[in-house]
Amino acid sequence: MKNDLTFLKPLVATIMQDDRRSWTVQGFGFLRTYFGPPNAPKMYRLNLWDHHFTVPNVSTIHDHPWDFTSVIVAGEFANQRYNMTRHAGSSFEPTHAFTTIKTGEGGGLEKSAYGACVLEPRYEELYEPGDVYGQRADEIHETKFVDGSVTLNQRTGDTEHARVFWPWGTHWVDAMPRPATAEEVSAAVSNSIRRYF
Repeated sequence: MKNDLTFLKPLVATIMQDDRRSWTVQGFGFLRTYFGPPNAPKMYRLNLWDHHFTVPNVSTIHDHPWDFTSVIVAGEFANQRYNMTRHAGSSFEPTHAFTTIKTGEGGGLEKSAYGACVLEPRYEELYEPGDVYGQRADEIHETKFVDGSVTLNQRTGDTEHARVFWPWGTHWVDAMPRPATAEEVSAAVSNSIRRYF
């Protein structure tokens, strides 16, 4: 599905350049800011992707607490979904470990048990500006992007828990969100506006 960006792209540029807006850094490699109606203030999330915000060795494969639809506003973007097979006996050779975490600021590992699984990548989905895709909360995926890319997500439903996955035999590395500094926002926004808007 393709979305006409004639009105959306300038609106997004205005939001990005509003220095009164609050942004957080997400360790997968993006800045995020939220908006929506009073009864659902986080219904919409604007993501500004930049590798400068990627936590070293972060575990990027995950699912979500909510379903979402995303429109690619600018840049180059890819989504990699995975099929999961759980541990099934002594002949099983796991590729990944997984557990459930509490998402958002102040979240992290809880007392959920760790599991073992095999993750098999499906075909890589490539998206251009104007493309729209959707994903269910329980679909396992990771995001690939070019710096300065911008996506706008509409979230449906909201819990506080999601699964995270990391290569078998290694340790999970948290993508813990934190408030973004004015300097971080200014540099990332300037790069994106110069490159794509």
